[in-house]
Amino acid sequence: MPPTSSPQRSTPLRPRFLLIALAMGWVTACGPKVSADEGPNSGAPVEVDPTAVKVRELPKVRTSLVQRRDVERILETTSAVESVSEINVVAESGGRLIEVLVQEGAKVSAGQALARLDDRDQRIAVADAKVSLTETGTALEGADLAEREAAARTRSAKLAFDQAVRDLDRNLELSKGNKINPLSVQAIEASRLARDNAEETLKQAELAELKAAVETRSLQSAKQRAELTLERVERDLERTTLTSPIDGVVAQRMIEPGRNLNMGELAFQISDLENLRVVFNRPQRELELFTGSDVLRLTATTEARPGATFHGEIERTSPVIDRTSGSFRVTAKLNPISEAQAGAKRVRLLPGMLLRLFVVTGEHKDTLVVPKRAVRREGSMVFVLAVRDNTIQRIPVTEGYATDEEVEVLTNDPERALKDGDQVVLVGSRELEDGDRVTNEGYDN
Repeated sequence: MPPTSSPQRSTPLRPRFLLIALAMGWVTACGPKVSADEGPNSGAPVEVDPTAVKVRELPKVRTSLVQRRDVERILETTSAVESVSEINVVAESGGRLIEVLVQEGAKVSAGQALARLDDRDQRIAVADAKVSLTETGTALEGADLAEREAAARTRSAKLAFDQAVRDLDRNLELSKGNKINPLSVQAIEASRLARDNAEETLKQAELAELKAAVETRSLQSAKQRAELTLERVERDLERTTLTSPIDGVVAQRMIEPGRNLNMGELAFQISDLENLRVVFNRPQRELELFTGSDVLRLTATTEARPGATFHGEIERTSPVIDRTSGSFRVTAKLNPISEAQAGAKRVRLLPGMLLRLFVVTGEHKDTLVVPKRAVRREGSMVFVLAVRDNTIQRIPVTEGYATDEEVEVLTNDPERALKDGDQVVLVGSRELEDGDRVTNEGYDN
């Protein structure tokens, strides 16, 4: 039987073909360099440079200048504008509303009439009280006259009594030791009787005077009561006119002419647009920033007034921490008019507008700042990469106050400290180390 041929295998041939391909590649690499116009068909000789070595390009970086300027510590929060005085005007008397004198948005002053109720009954009551007061006043004048007359009679009776006493004393004195013409006992008794009668008349006059005084005081009380009654009905008449208690603007009007108002019903809301404030809460860890800082400035912006900036002043900080939220309350006064800006008109804040607040709680003058993108971190180490003579220098820093784009940097090593005008890496390899040579493509100011 002829030997059976085994199937053809291609696997052993692969190393042979691989070696051939590698050899051809080596020959090609070691062969002459051919320029674009010196190919195999050009017929020109080919030169080979066996010492040619490709040069490694330096890493490219983009830098920013270190600058010296003032930097502030700013806290941001939001809150709504409030009016310091926002008053609800309610009806102090019930009745039919006959006239509304102001509309929403109208400026009003303290005491200005806003609306009127039907006041005919109150006017009649006032007129009646005035009549009663007049009558009481007339009666009091008569009582006062009677009291004066009683006082005059008392004085006259007192004079008569005093004269009767003197006459009796004189007669008694004459009767002593006068043996020639002694006064009769009858004359002395007559003098004594005259004195007693004068005394009784004096007592009656004094009682009449007291009675007249009592009548006068009674009528004085009646007059006071009549005056109070008149004051009360006049006050009832005043309540039929709704007035503004403050200077401000009519924020809301809730009533219409012709309807009946109940006592205590809300009619208007008056807001003081000149005295505005904002109240916001801050966490307790920031209490020292508001109570121990020498620099506290507040500015505000709002989407309702694009491009406008408003200034404020911290008025008071609550010394009490809310146990529920762990925060404290801050109240600031706002200037209702925006600051003057080139090309923009001044605009006004209104109660209810939502504000973004910027509170300056600290300030460092003439300090070094870099873009936040220039600050790098490795674990707990914070540093920047400075470029000096196209060489990287790694400089440890401590971050200070920061804004949205920049951060204050502090260095403790005098030999490696940053200075104004240095360039720090913004864009570049994260693997750059001290001493690395780089190519600076320029800087962003």
